[in-house]
Amino acid sequence: MKSLLFFLLFVGSLQSQNFTHVDNLVGKYPNFSRVEDLANKIAKDFTSEEDKVRAAFYWLATTIRYNLKEYYNPSQRSYNFRYSTEAEKQQKLQAIKDKIVATAFATKYGVCEEYAQAFKKICDLLGIEAAVISGNVRNVPQEIGKPEKASNHAWNAVKLNDKWVILDATWAAGYEYNGRWVQLFNNYFYDIPKHKILKTHYPKDTLWLLRFGRMSVTEFYNQPIYGNLFLNSDVELITPQTGILNVSPSKEIRLKFKNLNANDLIFYTFNGQRYAQKPIILVEKESTTLLIKNAKANSYLNVFINKDAALQFKTK
Repeated sequence: MKSLLFFLLFVGSLQSQNFTHVDNLVGKYPNFSRVEDLANKIAKDFTSEEDKVRAAFYWLATTIRYNLKEYYNPSQRSYNFRYSTEAEKQQKLQAIKDKIVATAFATKYGVCEEYAQAFKKICDLLGIEAAVISGNVRNVPQEIGKPEKASNHAWNAVKLNDKWVILDATWAAGYEYNGRWVQLFNNYFYDIPKHKILKTHYPKDTLWLLRFGRMSVTEFYNQPIYGNLFLNSDVELITPQTGILNVSPSKEIRLKFKNLNANDLIFYTFNGQRYAQKPIILVEKESTTLLIKNAKANSYLNVFINKDAALQFKTK
């Protein structure tokens, strides 16, 4: 448009594994025009399912470019067909998905559906259990407090070592900057940490939601917007948990963190401000509080840590 069970026999997460050898080899792969050719190459080069999954994910995220034109002016994707049995229905649905994948491989462009369906197809060809998850994600502070009923994103789950791993090749592929797509691999979205999944991704299917945790779609949309580098750090926002802040001239904003280094370069801005400002930093035993005075109402608060956008809030 992250993961689930804990097993005593499986220590650590895929995030902690070193996939440098996989990435280096896959980085030399040609721009395959057929998904079958990529799957065959992966099967030839790697033996473990972990390496095969990483290879498929890395190739997609570093080869397929996000189609910004399609994102901003989406074409109507509706499919009508007749069927007489459930088997025939599934066969025709798979044919539609295969066509989406084939187009992505031929053009090297796609949006989230292309990335997600392509990853699932590669796993199918490799005999690895995987799924496409549809649901909601948030990118900008304007979305805080505005739940959407319709799904706006698709990502994947893959089963490795008897546990589901959640990954998002679309968000791992890069980002938009000044109307252009910047291809830059982001490892955070490969095996998204279990306890952080619902900060960015909200599945539509109740089954996946039960595996992630307990949160309503309203609660999901009421959260702050979390920056990727913030999510990929050990820093944790303790309070507030809501992304909507009620402010007044006599009331300062307090943001309390765990594992925040007080020596980090920390600034904040409100929309329309020309210059960034430094918060007052209060260091306690096990936490650090940022104190922001003269908060601006009906705006957006942007917090930067070491020049990276870490958090965004809406003020009222």
